[in-house]
Amino acid sequence: MQKKVGRPTDYSLSIAKKICDVVSTRTEGLKTLSRDYDFFPDPSTIHKWRNEKQEFSEMYARAKLQQADILAEECLQIADDCDGSNFAKARLQIDTRKWLASKLLPKQYGDRGVSDQNTESNDEVIREMKELRANLDKQNRKDY
Repeated sequence: MQKKVGRPTDYSLSIAKKICDVVSTRTEGLKTLSRDYDFFPDPSTIHKWRNEKQEFSEMYARAKLQQADILAEECLQIADDCDGSNFAKARLQIDTRKWLASKLLPKQYGDRGVSDQNTESNDEVIREMKELRANLDKQNRKDY
């Protein structure tokens, strides 16, 4: 019997769980994780699975949310460990992690000063407010 050689390419729930366990506890990207873990498929295979396997897509999304929390915790650690000699490096490390965390969990780590993009829901609320304002104006004119 010949031993399997190379990275896995066939999807299995056990590999999917292992991948998500690692992603949820590490801050490195897929390229680095694939290099560090033999059971990781090539990043392109993981992207393919995310697109084709709903189960994996959901598990991976949860893992990335957990990763955002780790990135935020790393920011605190980097800031606490920083001294004057490595301030620029620490700032770059923190800014990079903050940016990534804000993309993974925008409601929790995103810039609160930036308003959300208009959505159909927002447009509907704006429309209703305008109608209410118009009705209120009509009512006020009748009262005079």
